[in-house]
Amino acid sequence: MTIKKGKFRFVLLLTLIFMVGVSLGKGLDNVLAESDNIYKELEIFTNALNLIRENYVEEVDTKKLITGAISGMVTALDEHSSYITSDKFNNFLDDTKGSFGGLGIIISIVDETLTVISPIEDTPAWRAGLKSGDKIITIDGVSTKGIDILEAQKKLKGKKGTKVTIAIIRKGFTKPKNITITREIIKLKSVKHEVYDNNVVYIRITHFIETTTEDFKKALDDAESKTNGNLKGIILDLRDDPGGLLSKSVEICDMFVDDGTIVYTEGRVAGSRMIFKAHRLGTLPEIPMVILINGGSASASEIVAGSLKDHGRAILIGTKSFGKGSVQTIIPMSDGSGIKLTTAKYYTPSGVSIHGEGIEPNIVVEVPETEEGEESIIDAGEEEKIEGEKDEKKPDIQLDKAKEVINNWNKYENILKVDLKK
Repeated sequence: MTIKKGKFRFVLLLTLIFMVGVSLGKGLDNVLAESDNIYKELEIFTNALNLIRENYVEEVDTKKLITGAISGMVTALDEHSSYITSDKFNNFLDDTKGSFGGLGIIISIVDETLTVISPIEDTPAWRAGLKSGDKIITIDGVSTKGIDILEAQKKLKGKKGTKVTIAIIRKGFTKPKNITITREIIKLKSVKHEVYDNNVVYIRITHFIETTTEDFKKALDDAESKTNGNLKGIILDLRDDPGGLLSKSVEICDMFVDDGTIVYTEGRVAGSRMIFKAHRLGTLPEIPMVILINGGSASASEIVAGSLKDHGRAILIGTKSFGKGSVQTIIPMSDGSGIKLTTAKYYTPSGVSIHGEGIEPNIVVEVPETEEGEESIIDAGEEEKIEGEKDEKKPDIQLDKAKEVINNWNKYENILKVDLKK
C-alpha cells in the first residue's frame, strides 16, 4: 500500500509522540494534548506573523520579525536571559575577555528598569558617585525604557576618553540627575588591605577576578608579618562588590571552611546541579571574622557571605545583599546567534536561594540616607571641587561596628551559634 507524503508525515509524527510518551512514562493522551496546545499557540504566532507582513504600513523583513519574537520570548523569562543576534555574538564573547573602555559599572534590568547593581571601586562610575540601586533612565538623551542589557552595555562602553551622559533617579532625588562621565580602560584591582593597631586586618575585595585568591593570600601574609604572627581578627569588606568569577569565591570560602558544602546549584536539566565542597587542606586557623555587605554586594560576593554565615565562620554586618544568584549559560545557535539563558540558581549550604532573595546580615547597620543623597553625584565641570571634598572621609558606621564586634568577640560570638541551629 502506498502512503501519501502528507499522511506519512502524520503517521511518523504520531509514532514519535508515542515513543516519547512511553519513554517519559506519560500517557499518550497527555502527550497528544500537550502537543496539540503547542501547535495551537504556534498557529496563533504564524497568523500574527502573516498579518503583520500583509497589513503593516511598510514592508517588513520577515527575519527581523522572527528575531524580535525570539528576543521577546527570551527576555520575558528573567532579567538575565537574552537573545544575542549573530552580528553581536562575537562582540559579546570579546567583551568577556581582558580590559575594556567603559564606566566601571555593573548593571541589570530590575523591575523592567535599567539599574545599577554596583559601581566598581576606583573607576569613573565610582568616582562620579553612582550607587547601587540607581535607575538609569536615559543614555545620551535616549530613553532606556524597554532596553535589553546587551544594548545598554554597548551604549555605555566606548573608546577611552570619550564621554557618555546618563540620567539617573535615586531615592531622595526630587528630579532626574544628569551625569557626564569620561570612559576609561577598566583595569580591575581586586584586593586592598590595611592592618589596624589592634592586630586586625581589613581586607576589601572589589571584584572577583583571576588574581583574587592570590592577592587575598598576600594580604593575609602581609598582615601576619606586620602583627608578628599575632593576627586577632579579619574584617572582609564585600560592600558594593558586584561579584565575578564563581571559582574565586569558592576558593576564598575554602580557606575558612574545612568540610561540607560551600555552595551548590540547582536547575531543571541534567548537569545543572553542581556541588562545591570544602577541603581540610589549606584551611586557615580559626580567628574572629566579620563580613561587611550591602545592597551592592552581588553574585560571587553573596556566595562568600552566605556560605561563611551558614558555616558559622563569620558574622555579617550591614544591609541585605542584592540577590543575584543565578547561572547563565551561553548557547550558540546554528545561524551564528546565541542565547544567554538562566539554567540554574545558587543556594547556600543551608538551602537558602540567593537569587531574588539576597543574604541577610546578622547585624543590620543602615547607612543614613543623607550619605546617599544628591551631593554624592559629580557633574561634569564640578569634579575638581567635589573631588577635593572627597578627601575628607565621612564616618563609616558599618566599619566602626565591625571593629567593635571584632574587639568584643566574646560578646558577639553567640550569634554564630544561634545561626548554626537554624
